[in-house]
Amino acid sequence: MSNENSYKKANAITKQGFKDQVSKMAELVGATIPKDADFTREKRGVYNQSISLDTVKEFISNRGMRISDRMIRRYHLSLINKGFVILSGISGTGKTWLAELYAEAIGAKKLVVPVAPNWTSNEDLLGFYNPLDNEYKHTEFSKFLMEAQDEYVASLQEKRQPVPYHIILDEMNLARVEYYFAKFLSLLEVKGRNEEVYIDIPPKDRIILTPNLFFIGTINVDETTQSFADKVYDRAQLIEVEISREEIKAALGAEEYSDVIMEIWDTVFEVAPFAYRVIGDLKKYIEDAEKVGQSWNVALDEQVLQKILPKIKGTDLEIGGKLEELKIILDRANLELSTEKVNKMLERYARYGVASYF
Repeated sequence: MSNENSYKKANAITKQGFKDQVSKMAELVGATIPKDADFTREKRGVYNQSISLDTVKEFISNRGMRISDRMIRRYHLSLINKGFVILSGISGTGKTWLAELYAEAIGAKKLVVPVAPNWTSNEDLLGFYNPLDNEYKHTEFSKFLMEAQDEYVASLQEKRQPVPYHIILDEMNLARVEYYFAKFLSLLEVKGRNEEVYIDIPPKDRIILTPNLFFIGTINVDETTQSFADKVYDRAQLIEVEISREEIKAALGAEEYSDVIMEIWDTVFEVAPFAYRVIGDLKKYIEDAEKVGQSWNVALDEQVLQKILPKIKGTDLEIGGKLEELKIILDRANLELSTEKVNKMLERYARYGVASYF
């Protein structure tokens, strides 16, 4: 059998299975799918093909985000390939911003769900059934799932592409993903096999996880977060959002204090990394300080003290040496408050072997 005939046969089988799945879904939500609806594999994509990747890149750039074209392409391909993407990296690199801007660029509906450290079960995401009043207590998350389902069925009825729905789980690893996201980890495995996947909503409702639904998780890599089991990575595409020295330098621009900040960044990045968020806060603080008659030098001193030094902590053998290097830089730049604090941190490190701001 030729490759072309094999493809046609496989497509016919998949086409029929998908049609059955959608018909069941429509029946569950009380909708009618037209008999001539096109269920071929090529027509099932939920992304508007008229929106090019170059258009997405331009949109993100125009919104002020500094990110490589390759990173945008990786995110785009990972999302349409797997439907579940995890963006990892240090705090402040723009992971959530990337997910939000990409959704806006392609015309997707988006919901950002901040994950709480005390989440321990599926109910924290999905809500729960209250038997006392015979009512299901929905969350924004479960309501968004229902909206995605309704939109997908409507698109079939109207013979158009469905609007993508992006759920962004912000700081996904603040709680154990295997606990609060357990049901979805199993369902995403089934969904990947083009089988019907749904969630029962007591007492008698059901939510279908439709093809226009995408999950994005952002994770910070530090000591306050939970690690992932392999099964989480198996069901997702993992992208590490890194930041380079050149990107930090570009974000700082040609400010008078840029060289000092770059010296500090070069010194502490391996033990206490910081990125765009800190740079943005620092620049805004100095700008506001100058408006009230304060010099940038004094304002920079306050920002190093308040935004950068608290990040330096731990028992790493490198930290003592980094603090010594930092002390020289701060003293040379006449950052008095910061120099004084580093001296105290060095004393504590020498006495207890632990670097700490407090």
